[in-house]
Formats: sequence, structure tokens, C-alpha cells
Amino acid sequence: MVSLYPIKLPGFGKQKIELEVSGLLGKTKILVDDKPAERGNKKDEYILIRPNGTRISVLLLGMFFDIIPKIIIEGETYDILPSLKWYQYVFAGVGLLLIFYGGGIGGILGMVSFIINIRLLRSFFSKGLRYILILFVNMLAFFIFNLLVRSFPALFI
Repeated sequence: MVSLYPIKLPGFGKQKIELEVSGLLGKTKILVDDKPAERGNKKDEYILIRPNGTRISVLLLGMFFDIIPKIIIEGETYDILPSLKWYQYVFAGVGLLLIFYGGGIGGILGMVSFIINIRLLRSFFSKGLRYILILFVNMLAFFIFNLLVRSFPALFI
């Protein structure tokens, strides 16, 4: 699943700058006019070229469990999308309750559901559909856990 998010940065004219997020864990890269931006020397650093030819270093700053990073240019921090609210993290993380019931296996199921739910919160589906899908993913995690407990009880002793 690949998602593209437009990035609005001052001083770059009509260049089409986008953040590409791919994979379940949200591997990111910057595209300029549909081509990958030049990589910098540091991890998550890219080099963008302004219309006047100036080369600018851009750092992607990962956020807590969010697939959409912030951007740092010349000491200024820019949001690509607004940060998620606390209640969105809580709703997305309901599956993490499985940690208390199923230890490692419950934790893995809960974490996978949480990551999928964060991706859903950042998707382009309508708001209502996003929350219905998140509810479905949480219920599916609990269902799979219940199925594992009933099928392989020796794993949970």
C-alpha cells in the first residue's frame, strides 16, 4: 500500500513535492515532480533544490507511532499533516489490551492491529469509514486471539 501526501514548503515555487509512505510500517521518501529526491548524508535526510538553484537539506523527523513525519528545514519544523489526537491513539490502540491477556502472542496481535489502525487513520477514506475499519481491525485482532486460545491452549499456559 503506497500513499502520497503533498508537502507545502515555502520557497519551492511550483515544484510538486510529496511524501511517499509505503509498506505496513510506513517506509518514507520524498518525491520531487514524481522523482525520488536526492538522499543526504544522514539518515532520513534529503536534498531539495529551490527554483533559484539553492540546495536545501531536509530532515524527516519520525513521530511517536505515526507514519507521517514532520519536516525540518533550516531549523524550522513543518507539519505535513496535523498530529493525531490522543483519542485517535486510544481508539487505534484498543487491540493493545491483548498484551494483558495473551502475553507475547497477544502483544504481537495488538501491535499489528495498532499499526494497521494508524495507517487507516492516515488513509484517504472518509472519516466514518476509517473508524468503522479501525473497529473491525480491533475486533478481528480479538477474534484471532480467541481462536488461537481455543485452538492452541498449550501456548497460553
